[in-house]
Amino acid sequence: MRFVIAVIWASLLVACGKKDENQSKKIAQIGDKVLYYSEISEVMPRKLSKNDSLEFIQRYQENWIRRQLLYKNAEKNAKIDEKELNKKLEDYKYALITHEFEKQYVAKNFSEKITDQEIKDFYEKNGKEFELRQNIVRAIFIKIGQNNKDKELLSKLMASDKPEDKQELAKYCNEKAVSYHLQDSTWIDFDELTRQTPLEGIPNKINFLKNNKFSEMKEGEFSYVLYVKEYKISEQNAPLEFVKDRIKSMILNERKTLLIKKLEDQLYKDAEKNKEFEIFK
Repeated sequence: MRFVIAVIWASLLVACGKKDENQSKKIAQIGDKVLYYSEISEVMPRKLSKNDSLEFIQRYQENWIRRQLLYKNAEKNAKIDEKELNKKLEDYKYALITHEFEKQYVAKNFSEKITDQEIKDFYEKNGKEFELRQNIVRAIFIKIGQNNKDKELLSKLMASDKPEDKQELAKYCNEKAVSYHLQDSTWIDFDELTRQTPLEGIPNKINFLKNNKFSEMKEGEFSYVLYVKEYKISEQNAPLEFVKDRIKSMILNERKTLLIKKLEDQLYKDAEKNKEFEIFK
C-alpha cells in the first residue's frame, strides 16, 4: 500500500485564522485514508494562540498517523477470525443503537422528582442496604491555641442549642480558632472530621465515642476540642439524613430500570399482537 504524508504547515498559519475556508484541507494521508483539517477543527479548543493551535494540530496529526499505521499493520499481520469479528461488530452495533434508543426514550419519559415520603419508604424497606462501614457523628470540633483560657465558655457554647449561643460560638471561632467545624446538625464521618489531628490516632474509636461527649487533646501549640452531640458506630444502620443522596440515586436507577423493562414488555406485546415474530417448538 502506498504511503504518503502530506503536511501543509505554511497554509495552516492561514487556516488557524480562517477555519471556515480551510475545512477541506488535507493534513495527512496514508494510502486512501485522509486526515482533513475539518476533523481537527471540530475538537480543537477555542481561543488558542496561533502557536498553540499549530502545536495541537501537529500532536493530533502524529497520533492519527500512529493509529493508522497500527491499524494498517494489524490488518495485514493479525490472525483474524472474520466470522467472530463480524459477530462482535454486529453485537457492538446492536448494543450501541439500543443504548441510544433507550437513552432517548428515558430522557423523554423519565421523571426525576422524588418525594420525601418515597425516600422514607425506600429507607425503611431496604434498611440492611444502609449499614454503616464507618463511625459517624454530629459534632462540633475546634482547633485553637493552647493558651486558650475559655474552656468552660467553649464547653457551654458547644453543648447549647440556643440560637444566641450558636451565634456567639461562631463569632468566637471566627476571632480565635485556627479551624473549626460547627455544623452539628449534619452527620459526618468521624475519621474525616479528625484527620490530621491527635484524635486520628485513637486506638478504639468506638469506645472513645461511647465514653466521651466532650473532650480536649493537646499537641504542640494547639488544643483540639470536640463535642459529640450524637454518634452512630459502624455496623449500625445509617441515619436517613446521612444516606439521603444515595437513596435518591438508588430510586432513580430503579426507576430507569423499571421504565426500560416496561418499554421492552410493551414492544413484545405489540409485536405478539401484530404477529411480527414466530416461535418454533
